[in-house]
Amino acid sequence: MSSAILDMHYCLAPNERTDADLLENFDAKQLASITKMSGIHNRRVVPPGVTASDLAFVAAQRLFARGKFQREDIDLLIFASQTPDYQIPATACDLHGRLGLKQECGAFDINLGCSAFPYCLAVAHSMLTAGLAKTALLCNADAVSTVVHPKDRGLVPLHGDGAAVCILQRIEGEEGIEGCLMGTDGKSSRKIVIPASGMRQPRSPATQTEETDSSGSVRTPEQLCMNGPAVFHFSLKTIPTAIESYLSQHDWTLDEIDLVLLHQANKTMVDLIYRALKVPEDKRFYFMEQIGNLAGASTPILLNEAWRQERLKPGQRVLLASFGNGLSWSVTSLVWSSALGKAPEDSVEFDPTLLSAQDA
Repeated sequence: MSSAILDMHYCLAPNERTDADLLENFDAKQLASITKMSGIHNRRVVPPGVTASDLAFVAAQRLFARGKFQREDIDLLIFASQTPDYQIPATACDLHGRLGLKQECGAFDINLGCSAFPYCLAVAHSMLTAGLAKTALLCNADAVSTVVHPKDRGLVPLHGDGAAVCILQRIEGEEGIEGCLMGTDGKSSRKIVIPASGMRQPRSPATQTEETDSSGSVRTPEQLCMNGPAVFHFSLKTIPTAIESYLSQHDWTLDEIDLVLLHQANKTMVDLIYRALKVPEDKRFYFMEQIGNLAGASTPILLNEAWRQERLKPGQRVLLASFGNGLSWSVTSLVWSSALGKAPEDSVEFDPTLLSAQDA
């Protein structure tokens, strides 16, 4: 017995932030160097008043509109994000009400960023195969642009906002989720941090004071701060080893993998990990140039786009590796389900009228 993704969709933030837009706060030569490294030339970002859960809501509305699954089918809702709507209540509970799901449905948040998708799959898979739920709706969404200072040179050129949703069910047979490897370097947990964002350092007038670091980036303690070199080193040191360990656990080589999907942190990092593992070109896939690093939504949107571009066929094995703040990482694999068929061509653009419909 296993569980499998039986439908999925995603939604991109509506606004675009191009390289030309960034010249207002960035030196042209410096920006050119950053974009050459990152491979990112456009970022999708939310406007004021739109949250990560709004993007997930729109994606879920469109998924239900397909008619393959009904709202009353869902008895487990997981919302993974580090940009939730509220500290209390869990955004999953609020989203449950907005989507009109039945009361006999568990709903909770997972507070993880870039590594979240395999964690979500593992949690849902465990609950489904244990008989604790029958049909799970997973929502991975982040709006990192809302917590980044516009003059942060390390983060603004990289990040975008988006959401992905997928439905999992328990199945018989050999398709579906095959396992999950997870890891944490908690001693480095503050390499990516919003210092004044909880009870450890409560917000105050003092935490709204702008500071400029040695690289020239500006931020307040209430905004996201990343030690870029440390995170880059962590990723290159940890992720190839983690993937090799996962393959070894299953007695596989890359010959048994049809597609390797990596969190779309930036093009240079992804390429270096691919090269370290000697992943063939035909098993690589990218989707970041026009949308940016979408944090926790990155990997599921990458998987969804691979499906939409027909890079995945039933019975093929795809390996996913996600990594980021925590510092946290996760690796999983799944055999693409024959129940998915060809991906629908419905829109992935944000539609604010869908939000107004749920508020009516």
